[in-house]
Amino acid sequence: MRTAIAKMRFHFETAAANKAGPRKGTIVIKRDVQGNLQVDTPSFLKYTRHGLQPHLVPEVATTINALPPMTRVQMEDFLDERDLDKRGFKSLREFARLGEDVVVLDTLDPTVTARTARSAEKHMGIDSEGGVRRLVPTAFAQAVNLLDPDVVVAPADFVHEAQPSLTQGKRISKSVARSIRWLDDLLAGVAHAAVLAPVMGSLSPELRAASAQALRARASLAGYVFSDVALAPSDRLWGLQQSLPQLDATKLRYMAGASAPDMALRAVLNGVDLVDSSYAYAVTEQGWASAYTLKGSGTLAHVDLWATSMTDDFGPLVAGCTCAACSTHSRAYVHHLLNTHEMLATVLLQAHNLHWYQHFFAQIRQSLDCGSLAEDAAAFFERYVPGSFEELERVAEQTCTPTTKIQRQRHA
Repeated sequence: MRTAIAKMRFHFETAAANKAGPRKGTIVIKRDVQGNLQVDTPSFLKYTRHGLQPHLVPEVATTINALPPMTRVQMEDFLDERDLDKRGFKSLREFARLGEDVVVLDTLDPTVTARTARSAEKHMGIDSEGGVRRLVPTAFAQAVNLLDPDVVVAPADFVHEAQPSLTQGKRISKSVARSIRWLDDLLAGVAHAAVLAPVMGSLSPELRAASAQALRARASLAGYVFSDVALAPSDRLWGLQQSLPQLDATKLRYMAGASAPDMALRAVLNGVDLVDSSYAYAVTEQGWASAYTLKGSGTLAHVDLWATSMTDDFGPLVAGCTCAACSTHSRAYVHHLLNTHEMLATVLLQAHNLHWYQHFFAQIRQSLDCGSLAEDAAAFFERYVPGSFEELERVAEQTCTPTTKIQRQRHA
């Protein structure tokens, strides 16, 4: 019964069901009253913290044109919100005012790569403001039924340890076995949501194969997730390439924490359908405006609005941009807002950076349609030198946000 309901609400189709390589597809969420929501892929999930897009209230977020109607929420933000049902909220969608967006519930924030909590046989350890929380898979299934997302990512026993435990010994094999057991608990307990399952195995080819084969045998899954955010980007791409040939090519592929433009582009080239938009948030946190493009001759990845040269620059944040921030405000104004620590600075920057990120993915889909993505991507990697897109690494390491100078807390 659970499988039939999930198929009624969530459907993914692609004409290019190849094992690897870039592809276009369509995600369809069926609504009982409002009709269907459709998202063309490759695309991205809107990144949130506590269910809200950073720096944007819902009224402002809706003014950004053409954003995909899919929002990603992490369970770790709501570990202390145990009484949502007692407050009169019927779902996470209503609580976070997500409208008709497709709501994807994951467990962990992809921008946090260093973690101290460890999992055990029967629970997933998660760092929180109140200490380490234990997320029991059966309890997670009950929370999913309460929060009522459209799609849920199964909990998994991620390994946040250094070599050699990533490639040998029992730690990785235990994580694969535990993750499959937790997935089965979720599948047995979830009433309506479509389920995506993390592909495990870290840097072991044999264990990645075992994980992929186990997931492929569970036909009710809606898709697969690649969430090894603790690994280096090159290792994550290697793991993706190892696993894809052994998975069902008709299912959705989502890569968490791969939102930097260079990493997102490489993920798409390897056959990923979805990433998240956390990169736009990371750029905003630096006080920068995105300026990268898939096509063209530009080599500037971003504009630093902190620079003293912005003091009397009355041009738009990025020339030619049609976002609301660039249409009505200048570099000098945002520079002033940053230096006076006004909240409007990050609102305008986030609006621009999300608009720009959406434009980047529109360019990717256009290149796929024209059959020129490989050529355009090669030119992109030549124009932007290594290190051009390290804002996510900066955010992970910074104790204070540069835009507000306020101490950053994980759940702030």
